[in-house]
Amino acid sequence: MSGEPPSDPTPPTETEKLPATTRYVLGLLRRAPNRPAVSEEEAERIQEGHLAHIRRLEKAGKIIVSGPFEGDGDLRGVLIFSASSFDDVRGLTESDPALMNGRLVLNLYTWVAPAGLRIGPPRAVPVDDPDMGTGSDPLPPL
Repeated sequence: MSGEPPSDPTPPTETEKLPATTRYVLGLLRRAPNRPAVSEEEAERIQEGHLAHIRRLEKAGKIIVSGPFEGDGDLRGVLIFSASSFDDVRGLTESDPALMNGRLVLNLYTWVAPAGLRIGPPRAVPVDDPDMGTGSDPLPPL
């Protein structure tokens, strides 16, 4: 013991301050090129099946978050999967009616984000909140 106070530890670097990360699979849903023409009733049936499929995967914890894009462009929606591989996601989505019927295609990407990413239950949004729409805005069609 030299009688000197211990030296201060080196402060953490900015990189060391970052949260632990993991890989997720990010899916972008796009309007399928050359998609088959269907009646309005058939399009609605496919859309309802597509949304029900997504809800089932969310309930099972396979999809962390999902949602449509506004407007009528080819990019229709985003899905973030808690899956470790593209093959796992393909297995989860092969029975999606919108993909099966050639209405949408799903492009997959590896996305690195904080580990344990979760989305809490939706919060109530006042109907007159100008930043959140009217509360009755319909989902854009496929």
